[in-house]
Amino acid sequence: MNVISAVILCVLAVVGACAVIKEISLRLFRIKADCSVMLITPVDSAEDAELVLRSAAARLKWGRSRADCAVCLDCDIDEKTRKICETVCREYGFLRLMTKKELKEELHL
Repeated sequence: MNVISAVILCVLAVVGACAVIKEISLRLFRIKADCSVMLITPVDSAEDAELVLRSAAARLKWGRSRADCAVCLDCDIDEKTRKICETVCREYGFLRLMTKKELKEELHL
């Protein structure tokens, strides 16, 4: 029984150490300036707005995207959808809610 407990403890310790190293390396090598690569997520309905934004945030957080930040693009959304987007954007610091005009200005078009 002690052998099984020791093996489980070792496996969990290795997994925990890998997670800590990944977090430290992601924080060290993250670009501090404005976004050099953006993940643009168009939102037009309340049904999938939260799911789409949280999915984009997870991709950025876990390093599955080359982007530095995500933009929630306002595609003529209603007030309910805007509140959902603003709430999720406040929760994650690297998500921003922008209109099409603001995105054009950001991209210098």
